[in-house]
Amino acid sequence: MEQFLNFMYLNLNGPTETSVLFLFMIIDTIFANSWRKKRGVAITSGGGLGGLIKSIPLALMPVIIWSFEIPLSLAPDHIAGLQMNFNPAIFDIIAFAMFVLIGWYWIKSIIANAKLAGYNPPTWVGKYIEDEYHVKLEKMETEPNSAKKDKQQNKTTSKYGSRNDNEQFK
Repeated sequence: MEQFLNFMYLNLNGPTETSVLFLFMIIDTIFANSWRKKRGVAITSGGGLGGLIKSIPLALMPVIIWSFEIPLSLAPDHIAGLQMNFNPAIFDIIAFAMFVLIGWYWIKSIIANAKLAGYNPPTWVGKYIEDEYHVKLEKMETEPNSAKKDKQQNKTTSKYGSRNDNEQFK
């Protein structure tokens, strides 16, 4: 594991880490939209679109942290006669740590969304994603139905699409 992490640290930088995180975000969004569509939950709901809006800043974190290194590496070694010794590699380490933490979170989310979409992950992964899986199941109860599902459930009402609690419109 140490060799793998060393390889990852030496070969990844902020933009590359961000690209990998965007790939994770796209895969996660595809699985999430797949299971939402199967269950008739609105994709534009707080969980669907809101999750994507929250994911973009997470994916950009490594490149933002890494970008602080650029002006510091271009700064002169001496300012006002004082010798400045600053090693900007700390930003690489912080960006890599953020990449690992966010990537860990997204791998759990991808596997949980894949399970909800109908794919069966290996049994040893079950305990690893159990908390994320149950959080997603609970979220589904509070998210609005799609207009198509509401129309099928309530054909007599002309108002459909935004909430699961259509009893107030009957």
